[in-house]
Amino acid sequence: MSRIRILDPQVAAKIAAGEVIIRPGAAVKELVENALDAGALTITVVVEEGGRRLIRVVDDGCGMTPEEARLSLTRHATSKLAAESDLLGITTLGFRGEALPSIAAVSRLTLTSCPPGATEGFRVKARAGEILSASPWAAPPGTQVEVAELFFNTPARQKFLKSQEAEQAQILGSLRHLALGYPQVHFSLSAPTRTLLTAPAAASLLERVAAVFTPELAAHMLPLSFSQGAWQVTGLVTEPDFNLASARFQVFLVNGRVVADRILGAVLREVYAGLLPRGRHPGAVVNLVAPPGAVDVNVHPAKTEIRFHEPGKIYPLLLTALRQGLGHLHGESPRYRVTWQPEAPPRAAESPFPDLFTPREPSPGAGLPPAAQFAQTMPAPGPVAHPSPRGFRFQDLTVLGTLAQTYILAQGPEGLILIDQHAAHERVLYEALKSRGPAAAAQSLLFPRVVELNPAQADWVKAHLDLLSQAGLTLEPFGGASFMITAAPAALAHADLEAVVAEAVEALAPCKSFTNPQEVREQALQVMACRGAVKAGEVLAPEAIAALLAQLDEIAVSSHCPHGRPLWRLMSYQDIRQSFRR
Repeated sequence: MSRIRILDPQVAAKIAAGEVIIRPGAAVKELVENALDAGALTITVVVEEGGRRLIRVVDDGCGMTPEEARLSLTRHATSKLAAESDLLGITTLGFRGEALPSIAAVSRLTLTSCPPGATEGFRVKARAGEILSASPWAAPPGTQVEVAELFFNTPARQKFLKSQEAEQAQILGSLRHLALGYPQVHFSLSAPTRTLLTAPAAASLLERVAAVFTPELAAHMLPLSFSQGAWQVTGLVTEPDFNLASARFQVFLVNGRVVADRILGAVLREVYAGLLPRGRHPGAVVNLVAPPGAVDVNVHPAKTEIRFHEPGKIYPLLLTALRQGLGHLHGESPRYRVTWQPEAPPRAAESPFPDLFTPREPSPGAGLPPAAQFAQTMPAPGPVAHPSPRGFRFQDLTVLGTLAQTYILAQGPEGLILIDQHAAHERVLYEALKSRGPAAAAQSLLFPRVVELNPAQADWVKAHLDLLSQAGLTLEPFGGASFMITAAPAALAHADLEAVVAEAVEALAPCKSFTNPQEVREQALQVMACRGAVKAGEVLAPEAIAALLAQLDEIAVSSHCPHGRPLWRLMSYQDIRQSFRR
């Protein structure tokens, strides 16, 4: 064992840099946070090769004098702290005094800055943390930082970087989160071949969500506004009727700082418990404004984690704010109602879903009434593979009506039967896709859809495009972590295809065992059947109900949906009589 000694300054600098700058996205985050702290209203970011070859961040903030520009590349130099007491009340995004020196230590860095009103700017060039030149330079007010060849002198760090597309997607995600925290600032991100993000200064957070994520997500969000003394909670959360395949549309900020905190996520899960289907997630942008002294932001080198001095106050505060935002959905009993079928069934309404497919041949259901078209999505009639022990046929039941537009009520020989319409249709679609083969039933989309995944998922999809195609989902890379859906099974004509793909990939990508085509196909079948089935709350015409019940008799398994949930339940006449003490 070697003897204890003082590390070489260059080695120590690289170690410190590794704590702060772990990937290109971390460098972008630090530079953009510095720009925000400098009062910038316009921030432009350019990246090449996922940030490995070049990162350029330009802002119109307060700029730096020549002396400050030189000093900014010195470790522990900062404009954001003056005394030890300042650590107890941090009001800026960056304060550690390590970002610029850490970036400079593992790159070729060029910093150009000019304060407003100055006659000229100043440029500093550094390589591996050593200043090579410093001289006056013509420049507009603000600061520009160029980071070239990141990690050129730390091959071990470079080795662990992900693909160019994955790193670029991580940068995009980081910038989106910062843009949500500062809607008044104009953000843009571009690569050599495309613009990845354009978010002009917004009049409201809702407008910024529409620009950063999607207008559809913004259209389903409810405002939050709650205060208690010096504490305040603002933001947006999605309506429970609108849910997402992953939690990546949840952004938490504390005093404008994007953070990862288990308390914030736990509160969100509790508020939506019982309001969302299993495996679905809400979207949220929640900003907690707290007294600076009540939050310790100096617990993580990358400043992504925080510590509350009185965590017991946070949970009830956020819980109250979120429940107030969701309004009447908490504290009220659900109002179920029974809808009885009239003697003369009304004319079925025209389907609200557009036709997304370019048929390769005339659809076998074309021209048929809606109930018959409903039946076309199910397997052709045939002998039951295994006689059911239930003692009745679904098609022989007397349909009485529906409960909460979710459960079909029917009278059978042994009592009242409740059938979950979604679970029933899901099982029928699953058996149909399984017997016909989803790839064989796939049809090209007239208007391809674009789905965006996280970096890790994008890498998995690129490696398994053929397997997904065999499962009936044809995807094509569309730059970064985006993919274009060009074909899907016809049974999903009315489904949210972006959600189908996101949910399938979310379930498959984390599991290394899902490399067998059969396993991929099985998981994809379940997701597609679930997404293609009629939903709870969806009104079914009497003809559609009759078609569904008839098809339940033609499949081998009619007791549970593909996920294992019961498909129907019986309330026996005996139980009903006992409940009325007859």
